[in-house]
Amino acid sequence: MARDLNALWDWIPKLVRRIERLESGALLENSSITGGRMRFIGGLLRIDSGGRVEIVGTLQIDGTTTVTGTFTVTGNFKVTGPWRLEGPGDITGNVDVTGTIRVLAGGKIQVGNIIIDPTISGGAITFANGAQVFTDGSTIQVYKGNGVVQISDTEAKLQLGGTVLRLTSGHIYATGMSTRDASSWPGGFVGAVVSNGTELFRLI
Repeated sequence: MARDLNALWDWIPKLVRRIERLESGALLENSSITGGRMRFIGGLLRIDSGGRVEIVGTLQIDGTTTVTGTFTVTGNFKVTGPWRLEGPGDITGNVDVTGTIRVLAGGKIQVGNIIIDPTISGGAITFANGAQVFTDGSTIQVYKGNGVVQISDTEAKLQLGGTVLRLTSGHIYATGMSTRDASSWPGGFVGAVVSNGTELFRLI
């Protein structure tokens, strides 16, 4: 409290200097808000000229988020709810999707107990029981244990172990079938293919 007019005259220059500093200074520079809130209504918060936003805590966004440029996430990334990716992209590393589909190392895709593997021949589907469907570029094959079915644009082949039935246009070939003595077969001769009603035999 001023005790006389001289004291008041001393205050005036000090007040002027303080007002000048307030008018010319950056009001929010090196500012801090504790337990409060800053709200923008219809305005814009812009960080440019090499500045950055650093959040230590939780970022909560209610609305649409648009990112132009590179968006880098280091650490765990969790999306709850529907999501959609559009356009070309590149994923480096192994991706494990918990649920129906898994993308494994080497470009393999697992759907339930079925694995789609591009590293086997020209690509293969492997089932839980070991059976495979694959292609080698010119044929497609179904494989299980000693059994193979092979189809191309010129032939079809059914094979079990050493027994093979092969079909081409207008021709049927069979190898590895059971044999019988020609003398034991009425009217039989060596090289003939006969049947007992259910099975084919080659006479020797």
